[in-house]
Amino acid sequence: MQMQCDYIYIQMQSTDIYNKMALPKVRGIRAFTLVELLVVIGIIALLVAILMPVLGRANLAAKRAKCLSNLRNMQMAQILYANENRGYLIQSGFTHGGHAPNEQGSWFNTLQNYYTSKLLLRSPADNSIFWDSPLMPSGAYRRTSYGINNFLDRDLCPWDGPYLKITQVRQSSATIQFLIMAGDGEFAVSDHPHVETWSGLGIPAKAAKNVWIDLYGSKKKNAESLSNYGFLDGHAETARFRDVFVDFSTNRFDPKVAQ
Repeated sequence: MQMQCDYIYIQMQSTDIYNKMALPKVRGIRAFTLVELLVVIGIIALLVAILMPVLGRANLAAKRAKCLSNLRNMQMAQILYANENRGYLIQSGFTHGGHAPNEQGSWFNTLQNYYTSKLLLRSPADNSIFWDSPLMPSGAYRRTSYGINNFLDRDLCPWDGPYLKITQVRQSSATIQFLIMAGDGEFAVSDHPHVETWSGLGIPAKAAKNVWIDLYGSKKKNAESLSNYGFLDGHAETARFRDVFVDFSTNRFDPKVAQ
């Protein structure tokens, strides 16, 4: 009887040991506390706040680069046009708010004939409302982001000139031909500024009525404002307003003083 009891006891012990070895210990599942969840949310919000300006700047830089490419393509088309037309410069054709422009006879349709693919006439950062809504009372829409320096237009050159051919421009690498027109106001539906009006006090603000001088940086319409410009020799660059215009004796619009 004693031996039978000992056998049963040993068998029970063996079964208990086996069960402990075979079955892993189940631990209780620990959930996030409210404080921990709030901390995680706070960290994510902080990271988003840090990254958003960086991503915004990267996006603007990409748009600026694409816009520069557009301008270079226009400048190269202008060079091809000049080569086939005895050196003559393309002329602007739109008014600035007087009436709907004649798109058929526009400079960009003319230049398209000298470029192998479609010229892109809208800057990637251009969000002007006049692409979709007409400027009243003229009823004109925005047809291009870009315009021609009026000093290089036969009929619009304010003094000296007229500069009809590339060979008449002393410093083609320093002379602006294409620029980005203002996104609002009557010049938003034009294809040329009136540089001769940029005088007196507050020159950047006056220029901003014609040209989108701060499309790519410093949204204050001041001397530090950044925009893209195309130059007569075929290159394009992003420049501060103070680097392209100080006054009528120091600027990169008037071929006589551009350097």
